[in-house]
Amino acid sequence: MNTTQENELTMFYSVRDVCELYRATWSENAVFAATYALWSGKIPLIETNRDTQVLETTGVTTNKNIKREEMIEKALFVGNRLQSYGYVANDPEMLESVAYNDSDMKRARDTEVVGLCNAILERAKKHAAELVSYGATAEIIADLEAAIGAYSEVLAKPKLAKSQTKTATENLSALFAEANKILTKRLDLDIELFKKSAPDFYSQYQTARIVYSMKRKSNSVLGSVVLAGSGEPIKGVLFRFTPEGTEQLVSKTGETVKPVEKKSAEKGNFRMKLPEGTYRVAVSKTGYREQELILTVVDGETTYLKVELERA
Repeated sequence: MNTTQENELTMFYSVRDVCELYRATWSENAVFAATYALWSGKIPLIETNRDTQVLETTGVTTNKNIKREEMIEKALFVGNRLQSYGYVANDPEMLESVAYNDSDMKRARDTEVVGLCNAILERAKKHAAELVSYGATAEIIADLEAAIGAYSEVLAKPKLAKSQTKTATENLSALFAEANKILTKRLDLDIELFKKSAPDFYSQYQTARIVYSMKRKSNSVLGSVVLAGSGEPIKGVLFRFTPEGTEQLVSKTGETVKPVEKKSAEKGNFRMKLPEGTYRVAVSKTGYREQELILTVVDGETTYLKVELERA
């Protein structure tokens, strides 16, 4: 959430607390009760989308990469055993079909690497009996199949997590607009019913409706970029931050927010300041596969961005 939304949510909580304190006063008033129920029902929805918005997607990506490495390691071992058997059996067709090395696997895209590992698995199943004496037992082949399944299961999760974060941000904007509209167009008018009959309730409601500004420190983005698989820092990687949505193209000072570029330093790190908002980040360097991701910068907080690039 942005600072304005956090300030408004704090106000929502205050209004809800006052209304709950005086529930006995208004519970028999059908008009006020209906308005309050409609308005207060927005708060759990806001909280749910807030929690989704701040989900950490780095852990999801890290888990995917770990499972990818495990799958590749198992596939290369079985592939090596197949090649050993293929040379002895003088089977050039099989040798060609499993002639993949570590570089081939690591350069392959996510879906491609699954195909390479599956090709090795199918050959291993076909020659399972012969491979036992070459060190690839039925258990090892089964482990490879399980690793392929585990990686395939998490393959789309990083993208899904980013998509969910973006959707939650959009939902929050709509929910706050709806809640504020109910407050100003209905609840603020309905409270007048109690101005004389319940002056304490009326007075405390008016006080709760004040939105207090909670100023925060400036926003920072702390980034790092490493080579996939090895963790080696990469210098000179270009990060291009483009604001998402026309509503975020203007900063709080009224200035147009243009795409911002930053390059990683010697140890693959960078630090920069960005206005609060959601950005589409293009990550590129000659010789590496370009990546694009969504980053949400929260006002007053440090946002961490870790990227793993694969060689082209």
